[in-house]
Amino acid sequence: MSNPLRIQLAHSPADAALISQVFDTVWSVKTMVSPEIIVAALHNGAYGSVVWDGDEPIAAAFALVGKSLTSDPSELNLHSHAAGVVSSRAGMGVGAMLKHHQWQWARENGFATITWSFDPLVRRNAWFNMIKLGAQVTQYFQNFYGELDDGINAGEQSDRVLVRWEVLSSQMPQAQSLVEAHDGDVVIATPNDIETLRKVDKQQAQQWRTEQRTLFLDAVQGGYHVRGLNADYSYVLSKGMR
Repeated sequence: MSNPLRIQLAHSPADAALISQVFDTVWSVKTMVSPEIIVAALHNGAYGSVVWDGDEPIAAAFALVGKSLTSDPSELNLHSHAAGVVSSRAGMGVGAMLKHHQWQWARENGFATITWSFDPLVRRNAWFNMIKLGAQVTQYFQNFYGELDDGINAGEQSDRVLVRWEVLSSQMPQAQSLVEAHDGDVVIATPNDIETLRKVDKQQAQQWRTEQRTLFLDAVQGGYHVRGLNADYSYVLSKGMR
């Protein structure tokens, strides 16, 4: 990168407009999150930030303030609605830098946890969120947002897993290791590259969605929870206490 990266916290309407602009670039959509919503959320104590490389905005994040639904409901939770890096800077560590900045901000502002969702079919996101960042999958949702129309998810059912990142109970984020499946575990596979598959074979991509959804729903109803990812980047689900 030509210039040192810096992260700027969002405070003003101009900052909110910039976050919205970066999101539209990342997701190839118009007004994924409106600047007015971001302004209102920031006024209520939400988190917003932009990563700059010199004079170029290359990433942004936006998170909402709320109560925890997956742990102690009296604790503050920061829900990261969106965090994205422009395609020309993907794979350069910018996303991790942005998420760790968000974690540090949450800790300094008294948030016990951070949550966010991701598409369980996207293998690289599963690895990034669960292994590199060390977030724990807590829930599975069928068609969480309804049908989306952005450039990445258009026409897709928005199945999501929710992850929780511990903040106040941890001195710093801890990367996690891959796990091995034990007898009685449920193993749910991920495709090698669902994003490319959606472009070249939409029917097969939809088959992946249907099969993965069936396995997740059956496992959750049977009392299983996601314990981690194995060496094949499949979800390993175990039964019993977390």
